[in-house]
Amino acid sequence: MLCLKVNSTDIKTNFGKYLDLVQDEDILITRNGKLVAKLMKYYKHEEVIKEGAPDYSYHNIEMTYEEFMEMYENTDGRFEYLNRVVYALASPSHIHQHIIMQIVGEFYNYFKDKKCKPYVAPYDVYFETSETKDVVQPDLFVMCDQENIRNDRYYGVPSLIIEVLSPSTRNKDLVKKLNLYLKAGVIEYIIIDPKNENVIHWNFNNLEVEKCNTLNKNEVFNSNVYEGLEFDISKIFNQ
Repeated sequence: MLCLKVNSTDIKTNFGKYLDLVQDEDILITRNGKLVAKLMKYYKHEEVIKEGAPDYSYHNIEMTYEEFMEMYENTDGRFEYLNRVVYALASPSHIHQHIIMQIVGEFYNYFKDKKCKPYVAPYDVYFETSETKDVVQPDLFVMCDQENIRNDRYYGVPSLIIEVLSPSTRNKDLVKKLNLYLKAGVIEYIIIDPKNENVIHWNFNNLEVEKCNTLNKNEVFNSNVYEGLEFDISKIFNQ
C-alpha cells in the first residue's frame, strides 16, 4: 500500500504537518510497532456528488503488474496502474463530459477518412515499454499503430493524448501522466483545465519536451502534429 507510516507520538507532535501530507497519500499510524489506525483524505460531499465515488477498496494500493492484471480482470471497477500503484477512477463530472463531447466531434470529422483514429475513455492503453508496465485510460487519444492491438487490447503508444483535469486526477495528470507520456514516446499531450478555463499544450520530441504553451479561453488550439486539427477553446467551456 502506498502509505506513509508514522508512530502515534509523532502524529500528536506534528499533526498539522500530517494533515497536509494526507492530501496526497494515506498515513498509517503505529503504536509500539503495531498498526493501530489509518489517516485518509476527507472528500467533501459535493466533490463526491460531482465526480462520483470511486471504488476505494483497491485505491492507492501498491502491487505488481501481474497482481494488478489479476485483480483488474476480476472486478467491474475502472482503474489505472501507474508506477506500481493502483488508482480507482471516479465517474466524470458534467463539465468533464461536456468538454470531451465538444472535442470528439472535431476529432471525428478530422480523422474519419484517415488511418489514425481517435478513441475516448474508458479505453485502456497498456504501456508495455514503460519500466512498470503502466495501464491508463486517457480521456481521449489518437491511435496510429493499430498493429499493436492484441487480444482486443491496445499495447501501443498514442500519438496524441488529451486529459481533462478534475479534483481527484489533477496531480496525477499534471505530474505522473506527463512523465509517463513523455518517456513512452507520445508526441502531443493536451491538458484541459476546467477550473482555470485554459489548455496546456505539450509537445515532445525524442523523449524530451520540445515546447509547452498555455492557451486561454479566447484562443484556438492547433495541433502541431496534425495540420488543420483545431478547436475553439472558448466553445469547449461554454455550457
